[in-house]
Amino acid sequence: MAEPKKRAPRRTKQAAEFKRARVELENESVGGVSAREVIIRGGSVGDVKAETVTLTQGGVNAVDAKTFTLNQGGALQTNATQVNVKQGVILNAEAEEIAVEQGGVLIAQAEKVELQSSAALAVMGTNVSVETGIAKYMLARESIQVRQGGALMMAAPRIEIENGGAVFLIARQVHGNVRTMFDQRSALVFGIAAGVVMGLLALGRRNRS
Repeated sequence: MAEPKKRAPRRTKQAAEFKRARVELENESVGGVSAREVIIRGGSVGDVKAETVTLTQGGVNAVDAKTFTLNQGGALQTNATQVNVKQGVILNAEAEEIAVEQGGVLIAQAEKVELQSSAALAVMGTNVSVETGIAKYMLARESIQVRQGGALMMAAPRIEIENGGAVFLIARQVHGNVRTMFDQRSALVFGIAAGVVMGLLALGRRNRS
């Protein structure tokens, strides 16, 4: 199993990097903004570069910051140290720590990922924690902890589940009340069988042609 790539430590942004200390936008549409602190309320913004970004009921294209807080808004891409989402959506989030509450993220990559009453397509990190949430894929270098949640596939050295499950589960240690359709061995057998069937179907189509 290919492990998620470990993020290199982010370089600390210097104060001299920003010409403006603080920018506040309310129901505005701008192409981009750069400042030490950026606060956006409504509206639409292109690229945002700052130490701290707070977005409420608005949308941004890309965020490069130390801390990004999203409330009832959306972002296409984020690259930050800390990402906090509440009732918002991010398509691609990369950070040291990602916390999502009552929101969604398409792809989350971080050292620590927490989902609470949230959903994701793919979650990749060192440690993943999910409470009342779902993700299609959960991959972790060290551990996955799930409470009232599930996934199509979970893969980590250690997996703890309480009232949850996965269709495919791959781990060295599994603890808790786990519901699974395929364990590590069954998943391997299923994968081989599916590959054989797909190969035979492809061969049959070539012969008919």
